[in-house]
Amino acid sequence: MKTMFRERNWDTQIITKKMMATYYTQRKDIIRGMETEKIRREWPFLFEMPGLQAHFRALTGVQLEGKFFETVKNKSHRILAYMDTLNNEKQRKTARVLAQIEVAKKDTKSKLPEMPGLVLLLLAYFGEDDKQMFFQVDDTCLPSEVPTSDLPASPCIIFCGDSLLTASHLMLSIDKVVVTEQQTNFVEALLMMFASYYCLNIHYPSELGATLEFLQRCIFKINPDKGTKVERKPHKRQYAVNPRVLSLISAIADFEWRE
Repeated sequence: MKTMFRERNWDTQIITKKMMATYYTQRKDIIRGMETEKIRREWPFLFEMPGLQAHFRALTGVQLEGKFFETVKNKSHRILAYMDTLNNEKQRKTARVLAQIEVAKKDTKSKLPEMPGLVLLLLAYFGEDDKQMFFQVDDTCLPSEVPTSDLPASPCIIFCGDSLLTASHLMLSIDKVVVTEQQTNFVEALLMMFASYYCLNIHYPSELGATLEFLQRCIFKINPDKGTKVERKPHKRQYAVNPRVLSLISAIADFEWRE
């Protein structure tokens, strides 16, 4: 697989087959705590969409792209519409993002800004720091020029340019290492970021816990009965399901019913 990766001689079916054949060896290396840079050298396709999807499906039973697009087709516009109805304190936080989405849609003459906008809306709604998930660099920034010491340790999407909503050049970092250097599709970058938490055995950082859990349960439909992927904070009660996430899911369901 290393030779195939270096030669860029990629066949999705062959990559999937080889990733599945070596799945247990990959898990062994990950679980024993191999550093991200070394995992990247040993299993380079874990940081590319075909290989990451194969590993994620073997681990969770979820078809990453299929489940995402199936849910987003039915849910994304309703979530955006619900956010537009808020009239309390949260409305002040989300109104600015909604306005930015509309401007970006006009500038790009497309609906593409809605997906990054949706994630920014969730971060604003839950009062979580978008800089823990998205890191901005100059439009001409090369992967080697990214200030990695400033990156969060958790999986992070790096976007080049003035706005995440219109960015056409993206990168992915994990453990302050740029692991995916050329990405032009926000949805694919988001899928890879989310899947990396599972495939690389990483807890959700508490600063992003509600947003990531909402994506997990509402968008990717991963709903374990027990446990949580959010990192545990000392002396703080931890719930199997974040009550704020449950509250938002319930509110959106009620809004759908009324509509």
